[in-house]
Amino acid sequence: MLLYENIVLLVSGLCLFWLAVLGASLGSFVDCAASRWAFGQDPFVGRSHCAVCGHTLGVRDLIPLLSYLFHRGRCRFCGERIPVDLVVAEPAGAVCFVALGLCFGFQLELAQWLVFAVLLLCISFADWHKRIIPDWTLVALSVNRIIWVLVLDRELRRFMLDTLAAWSVPAALLVLVLLAEWVVGRDVMGGGDLKLLFVLALYLSWAQLLLTLLTGCLIGLVWAAATGGGRKDAVAFGPFLAVGTMVTVCLGGPLLEWYFRLF
Repeated sequence: MLLYENIVLLVSGLCLFWLAVLGASLGSFVDCAASRWAFGQDPFVGRSHCAVCGHTLGVRDLIPLLSYLFHRGRCRFCGERIPVDLVVAEPAGAVCFVALGLCFGFQLELAQWLVFAVLLLCISFADWHKRIIPDWTLVALSVNRIIWVLVLDRELRRFMLDTLAAWSVPAALLVLVLLAEWVVGRDVMGGGDLKLLFVLALYLSWAQLLLTLLTGCLIGLVWAAATGGGRKDAVAFGPFLAVGTMVTVCLGGPLLEWYFRLF
């Protein structure tokens, strides 16, 4: 029995390790593609290169996380520091994939959430680089959810009712945003962020959406206070909303259960 448990732990550990490697690799790829797209380049053509000196990167420069640590956060050709988004991309992808693996286990449903995480990474880096959430990412998120609802044999009627209830959160927020913009005379929230909340309602309950919004706002406020971001330029809210979503997906159940027990 002890041998069996040790084998299970070993296999689970190996699966989590490869999930981390896959997540880190996809995180790096998504950030690179988003960066090229933001600068008007083809996201999928051409080898990876240093953004400063333009030198083509070799295999040893592209090993997730390890390359950054080995070269001390600098390009080995020109010595310039690697941009912060590239530093964040690989750990973010790794953490997302491992957290989802721990949360959902190694079963069929995990595939839905891994695709979900990759699309959230696309949204985060696209919004970070260009202040735009591409419509195709929102369509892909919607299609991913609908396909898996059908594959996993969820009750379609229950799914539709839950979605309608969850839509009350972004709908109420939309009304508040329109009123605020009418009062202050300028945009207070991007349309892409609102559309993302409507799409997230396909995955989350109304309570989970509220938790996502609250968590994203808190993280965004902390970041703005710590870096001075948002004083002059508009802050990309998509990345913070994505972080809030991942926190809710992985920890939302216990957090909401604890909260409702207070009343």
